[in-house]
Amino acid sequence: MPDGVIKWFDPSTGEAEIVRSGRSFRARASDIEAVARTAGARVHFDIRREQGAEMAVDVRLREGTHASHHHHRFGTLTGARRIDTKGPAPYAQVHPDLRSAEAHPLEVARAWATNLALGDLSAASALYAPDAAVHAGEQSFVGRSSLLAWLEGCPLLGSERHAVVRGAEGTAVVSWEENGPDEPGMVVRCRIAHAQIAEQWVSEPGPSETLVAEGPAELVPVALSVRGDVGDDAKARAKEAILHVTEQLDEPVLLVRVKLAWEPDPARRRRAVAQAALDVDGDPVRAQVAAHTMPEAIDLLVRRLRDQLEHRASHRERLHRLAGVAQPGEWRHGDLSTPRPAYFERPVEDRELVRHKTFAVGELTPDEAVYDMEQLDYDFYLFSDLASGSDSIVERMAESSYLLTRIEPSAVDLGPTATRLEVSGTPAPLLSVNEAVERLNAGGEPHVFFANSATGRGNVLYRRYDGHYGLITPE
Repeated sequence: MPDGVIKWFDPSTGEAEIVRSGRSFRARASDIEAVARTAGARVHFDIRREQGAEMAVDVRLREGTHASHHHHRFGTLTGARRIDTKGPAPYAQVHPDLRSAEAHPLEVARAWATNLALGDLSAASALYAPDAAVHAGEQSFVGRSSLLAWLEGCPLLGSERHAVVRGAEGTAVVSWEENGPDEPGMVVRCRIAHAQIAEQWVSEPGPSETLVAEGPAELVPVALSVRGDVGDDAKARAKEAILHVTEQLDEPVLLVRVKLAWEPDPARRRRAVAQAALDVDGDPVRAQVAAHTMPEAIDLLVRRLRDQLEHRASHRERLHRLAGVAQPGEWRHGDLSTPRPAYFERPVEDRELVRHKTFAVGELTPDEAVYDMEQLDYDFYLFSDLASGSDSIVERMAESSYLLTRIEPSAVDLGPTATRLEVSGTPAPLLSVNEAVERLNAGGEPHVFFANSATGRGNVLYRRYDGHYGLITPE
């Protein structure tokens, strides 16, 4: 009867994994003695082959050992690898690409797809659980030898092609698009448990396949708010148009917010304002437009939103493929020109500070800040620079370039960037909020980045489309 160590036990599924001499064996709770159902327990067990996989059965706690954490040094010589050492043999090592056994399922699937495309058969096979199964058409492959045979015959092995990985919870979907007869497409849905691939379903990509989850599709929740004289037809049209955009995405859309506003002031040329904010698998995507009529604003909003989503997809694709510095102007390639709301020329004496936003400013690289700014469809973005640690701002300039300004100029080298980025050598002015208002009015600029004289932190005062002021401050 061999002996081993329980690597993990999941009471919710009744499954466990036992390691011995670098080999792994799955076990069920019904085959494990009650006192041994805990991670780290040293056990005896028998091996039985079931459907091509070796399972641990009749698992019992070894004599002279305890599973309780109160007995730290009890029986430390039991299970030692040599007579001159103490303690049991360590668990089998986690896959080198996955340092934690609690790695996210998407990272497990991504590591598998990368190793398969690079032709690293041993690294790809190491990610499978001992009793893993692969279902390809009407065939099922169970057991290590069968899985290796399927991997060796996989057309994607050693293709060096990029795979799109998406999903949620314990399910991940890996897909390769078809690019002609020499580059076939394939979709692999993976069930992942405890940082291992437990089961896979292989199919060819279909034109209407969502590649996310089984079961009937549900409509994305839409939060619609209006201001001013907006008719019911415009509300229904906006909701239908935005939902049509989300239906064409392969990634889950968690939430949609749509705002329609009709400005009552007849002096404004473009009185219809439309906004949309999407949560696409955790990433915010935002668009805002202004037009003469509400139907025109909705059509422009859909165009701008599609452009933002395409920009997001191309950026994520480039992050996987990019090996050097992007060419100048590549970041904004193909973007539609944004019909932004015109600033209402409100008299200076009538302007007020009507919006004060405070948020946690995360440490980002300038490239990451530019990406977030583009996804949110902003003209500037306040963040904490990862290299220098100072409050900074990136803002859109002409000809697809961006300007980085820090509170205090820093000599830290940014290194290669994916965007055409200019670094300002001028420090941010030290101003109070009232002084920033005066500077904004005198210069006629859309926003002012300054160091708040009261807090010393970087603030941004900007002109809203209604002619009033807004203030952004970090926590």
